[in-house]
Amino acid sequence: MKSAVEQIKEKLSILDVVGGYVELHRAGKSWKGKSPFTNEKTPSFHVSPDRGMYYCFSTSQGGDMFSFIQTMEGVDFKGALKILADKAGVELVAENPEKRSARDRAFAILEDATIYYFAEGQKSAQVQEYLKNRGVTTETSHGWRIGLAPDGWRNLRDYLKSKGYKDAEMLAAGLVKSADGKDPYDVFRNRVMFPISDPSGHVIGFSGRTLSDDPKNPKYVNSPETELFKKGEMMYGYHLAKTGIRHYDFSLVVEGQFDVVMSHQAGYQNAVAVSGTGFTMQHIDLLSRLSGRSVLCFDSDKAGIAATKRAAEPMLSRGMDVKVARIIGGKDPADIAKDHPEELKKIIGAASTIVDWLLTILKEDAKDDRAFIRAAEEEILPLIAVMPSRIEVEFFANEVARATGISKEAILGKIDSLIAARKKSDEPTKADAVKRPLAPLEAPKAEPHHDVRIHEHLLFFHTLLSILATEPKKKVMYERVKDFFDNILQELVAFSTMPQTPTEHDVNDYIARRTKEIKRDFEETERNEHIKTQSFRIAQSLTQFHKTIIAYHASLIRAQVRAAEKNAEDVEELQHKLLTIERVRPEYTPESLLV
Repeated sequence: MKSAVEQIKEKLSILDVVGGYVELHRAGKSWKGKSPFTNEKTPSFHVSPDRGMYYCFSTSQGGDMFSFIQTMEGVDFKGALKILADKAGVELVAENPEKRSARDRAFAILEDATIYYFAEGQKSAQVQEYLKNRGVTTETSHGWRIGLAPDGWRNLRDYLKSKGYKDAEMLAAGLVKSADGKDPYDVFRNRVMFPISDPSGHVIGFSGRTLSDDPKNPKYVNSPETELFKKGEMMYGYHLAKTGIRHYDFSLVVEGQFDVVMSHQAGYQNAVAVSGTGFTMQHIDLLSRLSGRSVLCFDSDKAGIAATKRAAEPMLSRGMDVKVARIIGGKDPADIAKDHPEELKKIIGAASTIVDWLLTILKEDAKDDRAFIRAAEEEILPLIAVMPSRIEVEFFANEVARATGISKEAILGKIDSLIAARKKSDEPTKADAVKRPLAPLEAPKAEPHHDVRIHEHLLFFHTLLSILATEPKKKVMYERVKDFFDNILQELVAFSTMPQTPTEHDVNDYIARRTKEIKRDFEETERNEHIKTQSFRIAQSLTQFHKTIIAYHASLIRAQVRAAEKNAEDVEELQHKLLTIERVRPEYTPESLLV
């Protein structure tokens, strides 16, 4: 039986998929349009129906229909597979039918709860007045489906029972809870209700804001962790912000539900927030799929400043471009959006880098220069130390040096010691050595010269593909590896200066020498490892190859920078291009090779 990926590719062409997002025009054998990832005026987005691939020259990004949906919809490979399977009418049968049925039932009960809360909110004069006072228009409240959990212990439970749902289903969905085995009661009572959705728009949980004046009642209550609702993996408003994030090429991260709603109402349809938890790597994955740039706009109190720093660190460690929009006067984004929406645009437009923002507030709070220098060392240098780009490290070290009067060499020395300490703490001990990532499958060793490394990678993957092509059980893996390999090659070809590439003789000679060796390794892993582990190693090899291509591209631009500096030419545009390239973090997953 053909795999789901094969069935989807038979029923959908990449033009069917991309054409739903981009206006395409024929250009010879391929099709061309404006990039959906940027606001470009000149079309640089190419689609090749014959190869089933796309390539965006403005972002150096490409792939097949699956990677395109991953980027456009902000989902992982499994999410893209589900979206395209639905579009193609292909049934995904890998999942346990009972589990799928239970999940579908959970989505249904949460949707019915949303309908109930929204209807109750529409009937409540108190809620309508409350929303009006917060500046929320009727159109906005309807778009976000803001509702009411009425006061009382079992209002929602009784409603859902009348719809045929069982207590066990309500408990599993996080809508009711039970104490000591007694009758379940509603989790949310006397609260303004904000439905929380997954990237596809399905309601997976709720956040409720109290209407009570009782200080004992928590201001916000979120759904408990369930099979669908995991606070560390979702963001409020993400399903409605995806298009805005791509359009503006940055995400606006705020603190609360009202901040998100009012930011969207003020014109920033790229606003999102975390709910009831700190920033996680899963949150950053969601954002970075759509844009590598983010503006943090939190409250201006001490708690907001601390939250900004906590959110910034993991984002910076992933190479994201992080800025901070500073609100003065104890207000939050929702207040500004309500009273002065134009002012919010100015504040966001004036957002500064995380380093400049911290330098400003630390300078204002410091009693003297010595206190300022100490604060800068403690608060700023650790953030710079997590940045993966050495160019950014040196750039921001220079900013700190200029602000504090300390030499750049001393600043860099401290940063380097922090980097070394972190690397040492990250080294696995003997006890956890088993947790070390597996090495890529006989991937070529790193060579000092990019030409040599690329040459080795090209030969290695030619050999790997020749082996996979003869393995019937590896047909899906062969097709996925070939797609990814072709896409990386296309990116390499896009460069104006090409490294030395293998000749046909090189390829044949290498395959003859390495086939038995690599095949033997393949057979060994087949006996001793699960196929997913094997695919993990191949995915690592693809990632390493793509990183080599990026490093090669960056080296070309560095050479241009050096030449421009020697001739006293402006290098700002080249430096910006270099930073953009170095922020690309290619990562190929085992799942993308198996499904």
